[in-house]
Parts: sequence; structure tokens; C-alpha cells
Amino acid sequence: MTTRAVSVTIEEHLLEYANAEVAAGRARSVSAVVNAALARRAEADREADAAVRAAAQAVRSDPAASAKVARMTAHVLAQRERHLAQAADE
Repeated sequence: MTTRAVSVTIEEHLLEYANAEVAAGRARSVSAVVNAALARRAEADREADAAVRAAAQAVRSDPAASAKVARMTAHVLAQRERHLAQAADE
């Protein structure tokens, strides 16, 4: 895998954690700690995206669920419009 050096700003307590991981032998370097954290985040994001896609497909394939989502969406949008109108009046 190709790597590239970059400069990032890390909160002090997270840098302390990364350094402690290296000192304890649980990571080769601070870069390894950051890479592992980013890899976990990327995987979690992919899983979340897949779950949303699966839920959307399930709703699309169920007319009753689709109608319920449409009603809920209309309700939320109407509430938002009322809220915006009230804010404009204030």
C-alpha cells in the first residue's frame, strides 16, 4: 500500500495516547495509530452507508412502509415550515 507523508494537527491528549501506544509496544509509530483509527472510521462509515442503503431498499420494496415514510417526511417538513414562519415573525 502506498503511503504519503502529511502534516496534521492532533489534540494534545490524543497525541499522548498515541505516544503511549507506541511506548507500550502496541503500535509501531504515531502514524500507525492514526492510520488504524482512520481505517476503523472508514469501515464504520462504509457499514453505516450500507445499512442506510439496505433500509432505503426495504422501504422502497414495501408500499405500506413507503407511505409511512412519506407521511412522516411531510409532517417533519410542515413542522420545519411552521418553525421558520414563527422565527420570521419574532
